[in-house]
Amino acid sequence: MIFDEEVLEFGRIRELVASHCVSDLGRRRVAEVQPRTDREEIEREMELVREMMNLIARRREPPIHGLRDVAGHIARVARERAILEPVELLDIKEFLETARYLQQFFESEAVEAPRLAELGRSLESLPSLRRSIEEKIAPDGTVRDSASEALRIVRREIFACEQRIQAVLQRMIRELTESGDLQDSFFTLRNSRYVLPVKTTNRNRVPGLIHDSSNTGETVFIEPYAILEDSNRLSELRVKEREEIYRILLRVAGHMRDELPVLQTDLVILTELDYIYGKARFGLQYGCAFPKLLAPGRPVRLRQAHHPLLRAASPDQSRPLTLELEPQNKVLVITGPNAGGKTTALKTIGLTVLMTQCAIPAPMAPDSAIPVFSDVLADIGDEQSVLEGMSTFSAHMQRIARILRQAGRASLVLLDELGTATDPAEGGALAVAILERLAENAGLTVVSTHLAVLKNWAEEHPGGRNASFRLSHVDHRPTFQLILDLPGISEAFVIAEQVGLPAAIIERARALRPQVEHDAAALLLSLQAKEEELQQRLAELERQREELEIERTLLADEKKVLEDLRRKLRKEMLAEKEAALREAKSRVEELIAKQPSKQELNRARKELETQIRQTQEEEADLMERPSVDIRDLKQGALVRLRTLHVEGRIVRVDEKRRSVTVDVSGKHSTVPLTEIESVLSEEVGPRQQSATIVKATTAFGGTVDLHGKTWEEARPILEKFLDQAIVQGARTIRIVHGHGSGALREAVREFLKNEPYVANFYFAPPAQGGTAATIAELKE
Repeated sequence: MIFDEEVLEFGRIRELVASHCVSDLGRRRVAEVQPRTDREEIEREMELVREMMNLIARRREPPIHGLRDVAGHIARVARERAILEPVELLDIKEFLETARYLQQFFESEAVEAPRLAELGRSLESLPSLRRSIEEKIAPDGTVRDSASEALRIVRREIFACEQRIQAVLQRMIRELTESGDLQDSFFTLRNSRYVLPVKTTNRNRVPGLIHDSSNTGETVFIEPYAILEDSNRLSELRVKEREEIYRILLRVAGHMRDELPVLQTDLVILTELDYIYGKARFGLQYGCAFPKLLAPGRPVRLRQAHHPLLRAASPDQSRPLTLELEPQNKVLVITGPNAGGKTTALKTIGLTVLMTQCAIPAPMAPDSAIPVFSDVLADIGDEQSVLEGMSTFSAHMQRIARILRQAGRASLVLLDELGTATDPAEGGALAVAILERLAENAGLTVVSTHLAVLKNWAEEHPGGRNASFRLSHVDHRPTFQLILDLPGISEAFVIAEQVGLPAAIIERARALRPQVEHDAAALLLSLQAKEEELQQRLAELERQREELEIERTLLADEKKVLEDLRRKLRKEMLAEKEAALREAKSRVEELIAKQPSKQELNRARKELETQIRQTQEEEADLMERPSVDIRDLKQGALVRLRTLHVEGRIVRVDEKRRSVTVDVSGKHSTVPLTEIESVLSEEVGPRQQSATIVKATTAFGGTVDLHGKTWEEARPILEKFLDQAIVQGARTIRIVHGHGSGALREAVREFLKNEPYVANFYFAPPAQGGTAATIAELKE
């Protein structure tokens, strides 16, 4: 497996991902990552990162930020009788607590992140070791007095000894200050011994041992004989204290050695979790996704893929690449103007493949698909070496010779400016021979060039395919859009003119160009212009299709309303029919009970038959009697619709079909005459332009800014804003309350919790204010 990472600047991708890890453990793991070729292994790692991205996107941040790099501590304590300093033991304790927090967190998210939960179950937080460290080491990194009984006793003696020494020194300071023998009225320490700052001229007046002098020589630091015995005793106690601390640390280190396999396992798992977290954070920041991973040899499908480094450096200026190849495409020849995007496209393809096979999300659409490549071999850039006597062409040929030796059936080969830096005829012939060999031996080759012979080869060879970038025919700037199956032109004259080459030279060059080349360039320009026009027409058709889809949806909604009305009327009619039949049955039974005559029975039977026939006729004809006479309806009259409860202007009256077309809020609807409830106005006034609808529906109801206000000031504003949003039919609103002390935020959220029209609320995404704002979803 060979991956030309340096040529593609993959090291900079590692740096970007590493910057999103929380500890050096994850950063070192990123630095060591290599592209993999095992498809199942890659997919397993991708799924872990995908689960982490989903958790973070749902604002379920894993508690990993307290992770400490303890790799060196664990390695050192593995040696017999080695100890760790108290602050290092605190690192171990924090490390184990992070393991406990992460294990609990991922277990609680087992439904959404089953693979991360499974990984977290292997963590052990070693509560006995954590408790041992906590009992012996204080948060400031010192050993506690309670760590052992011996340490408690020796520190009590140290304290008593220091108290005696300090009492003697305080008395001497008072006496010597009055006599003027001291330089300053305090005592200090030199070489862990208590001393007094005495003027050099008066040093014989203070009996004791000189330990040091000032830089100016005006002060000497003397340990008085009066405290010498206690000072010696204090030094002995200090030695005993250090010996006891060493014994305590040795016991803790021994406990760690007993748990060394668990600590090493935790280290591996937490390193991997930090590595996964860094990749997930990177992916979310730059809008990345994972493609579908295909078996080797399947065609590449890149959609909206960005160069990762350009995307990170300047998201607004990065232009996406879309590339969909067929199984028979073995060599893609990309042509077009300089600075048009050819080299960037090669690097985008190479980096996307490397990132995918490292299970690092790349900036592309999730419906992309990439096969697993065994190698990524690239010749991009100019590596001319004057010291080695190697020209640009020689350097290219040397790298291509290596690529030809190493390329296999599942290799990705990227060649920039193939066949240049030498005689065009000979360079073109060499380039064709190279591509023929790669088409036969390699998996996929993508090459950029300006040579016409390669465009012709790609058109004629069964494994070849042309693609191109171009300049806009409007302003002659790069479009950065890859067009398949159309060779490009270099546009050298246009670019030379843009950079300021004299016009006379450009015109002379045009005159010197062979007529055949001129005709070919003109033909390609014509094809490009027609293709661009076709793309514009397709875009317009797509826009019209979307508008028709919207109209279809509106018609479907209207149809549903009418269908609901029909069912309602049918239900009411059947209920009336059932009541009438019950009444008729009751009358017949009453007559039978009275033993009626034959004539009365016949008369009752006829009445019943008549009522049944009338009911059946009503059931067949659901149309109600209209509320208005159709002759009274005029074009432009303002009417009210019965079922929709809205007002509108009459556009057309169809007496034959007994229907009316009404303009409701800019939309035309044809309804039966019975749907007209009343005529509000027969005059055509200003309201013809804006028919009133009872309830307008909008997706977003806007934003209200409350930050800086007290809840008493903010509440009436929020209530009024919410009322307006409900009336307008808004689905979501945004409430800005700021951070502050959190009182306003909690009051707003408590208000929303008790508001019957609010279906759900949550903190806004980072781009809309994060925890300084709340999004509320309103009930329909």
